[in-house]
Amino acid sequence: MESKIEKFFEDIDLLVLNKPSGLIVNRSGTALSDTLQDLLEVEYKYNEGEDGGGEFVERSGIVHRLDKDTSGLLVVAKNEKAFKDLLSQFKERKAEKEYIAVLCGCLEGEIIEVDAPLKRSPKTPLKFAVVAGGREAFTRFEKQKCLNLDGDEFTLVKVFPKTGRTHQIRVHSLAINHPIAGDNIYCTNKLLEICKKHFSRLMLHSYKLGFFHPKTHKFIQFESKIPEEFSL
Repeated sequence: MESKIEKFFEDIDLLVLNKPSGLIVNRSGTALSDTLQDLLEVEYKYNEGEDGGGEFVERSGIVHRLDKDTSGLLVVAKNEKAFKDLLSQFKERKAEKEYIAVLCGCLEGEIIEVDAPLKRSPKTPLKFAVVAGGREAFTRFEKQKCLNLDGDEFTLVKVFPKTGRTHQIRVHSLAINHPIAGDNIYCTNKLLEICKKHFSRLMLHSYKLGFFHPKTHKFIQFESKIPEEFSL
């Protein structure tokens, strides 16, 4: 596990990790390689919880998830009590998350807020989309600078997702016509060809994560080093 995942913090209740791009978080029937869940179970022998295991054991303590190609900070509970406390914080939006991303094109506004419901796309099951009647989702984009890379325009942004829906940042960036660079699901083939000249991955990284410690109830925050790919 140490060879693949950087441990930021660890105590008796929780573990904060820096997930690399390309690593799947949750085990599934379609995952052909080891997932974060597999790696956790090798090092941490998850035993049955007080209620027979339930969600804590099923998820190997993983409180929230990042997409396979998104990198960054992730918190994992090491016991059932911590798991339930942290899960509640994420559901009640007490946890604070901050991402850095590179969007295709030059964003005109300095701050853009997207309040648009999401659900699985009725046309393409692998995708999510802004659909009336979907689950509430809110994302704030803050422009850092526009970039001109050999004539191709991009924007470096900070992203603050208030909710945590699947593909939320990716779909909301598409909704403002500036998909995330290197997104092989939501970019057009033409955009992907342009992105491949400059980037070798999805340009989305969760670099800041804060929450209340489940035992001390003190707010703690972690900030990872920004990957070299984002030093533009």
